[in-house]
Amino acid sequence: MQFIYITCNISMLDNISELLDEIEIANYQVIEQVTAKSHYAQPRLNTAVWPGFNASVLVQENDQDKIDALMTEVEAINSKAYNNGELIAAFQWGVDRFTKVKPIG
Repeated sequence: MQFIYITCNISMLDNISELLDEIEIANYQVIEQVTAKSHYAQPRLNTAVWPGFNASVLVQENDQDKIDALMTEVEAINSKAYNNGELIAAFQWGVDRFTKVKPIG
């Protein structure tokens, strides 16, 4: 099991959602309003000085081909970005232990 944390300007969230659907990644959570600072873009702190939000997407995936496709596509999106506000950060790491959730019924 791999865990991928994705963070981006809220304006890029639709791109990420479409990408997850295209790759057929089904296990993820979206946090739509995240305040954030990064080394590559202006802060988004939902204040008068630093308006706006980031979004975060938390992905859990077993299929290495899907993981590779996701990371490759994020890199491709970043290579075409017009400005730092369009950049997407993605971080991947292994999960050693997790509960196996089985649907009821």
